[in-house]
Amino acid sequence: MNDIIDLIVPNSFSKIRNGKLDIPDNLKYIKLDVGLCAEAGNSAAWLADTDDRFVIAIEPLPYHWTVLQDYDTAFTSCRSYPDIKHIQLEKNQVVLNRQKICLIDNRICGMQAAIDNVEGIGERDFYEVIYDDTRSGASSLLKLTPQHQQGNNIKGVIKVPTVSLKSILELVPWDRFEYIEHVKTDCEGYDPVVVRSAGEYLSKIVFFSCEVLRKPWQHCGEPDADEFIHFMAENNFQVIKERGGEIDFINTKLAHKVSEDNLNNNTLGT
Repeated sequence: MNDIIDLIVPNSFSKIRNGKLDIPDNLKYIKLDVGLCAEAGNSAAWLADTDDRFVIAIEPLPYHWTVLQDYDTAFTSCRSYPDIKHIQLEKNQVVLNRQKICLIDNRICGMQAAIDNVEGIGERDFYEVIYDDTRSGASSLLKLTPQHQQGNNIKGVIKVPTVSLKSILELVPWDRFEYIEHVKTDCEGYDPVVVRSAGEYLSKIVFFSCEVLRKPWQHCGEPDADEFIHFMAENNFQVIKERGGEIDFINTKLAHKVSEDNLNNNTLGT
């Protein structure tokens, strides 16, 4: 695999023109969903609740993309979470309670990869947990601690492609888009590394919503939240909300765009 375009999953947006995503003219803003899990609940909500957003959805686990192609036949937890919107790529739709609520129609680009602070396309071990009817998260590039393994048994270690956030953002047609509205990360202990990998594009992102623990215990080598907050502050990002292990940031240099362009950082956690 030599080209980042090869990471684009079937049945998601794949039109590339001159090395850039050929995003439909009616779409005004871009959101990134890094770490989808099996429901892709945030991506689904963004697509269902707005009609002018384009979503770049990034997930390393092949199993989750199998689910996201056809959720109803591939995964049973929809019985446990009937009220969470989810995407069905094969059917080009967002579904709630087994009913179509909107079409996707070229508003999402799915990429099967893990985000890491790397050059080009690399490869890493990925620790895949055992799934059941109510859980499919917790898989990570980081080893789970013995304490965290008690409720998340490792299914196995697989190889996944890795790419930086910067490499993905280079696909954005920047002649049309002044900034990225929102990046949500849920990378099981790796979020600070994911954010850092944006490189110079960090300054072009208005909101970040990240999963970061102040007292890390779930993954070996998990970065500390205070250190991450300090890094964000050095790059003009201010904490606007903290809830449990999730922190929302706003780029103070782009804060005026929120009211001017009616931007939002809505996630399932808000």
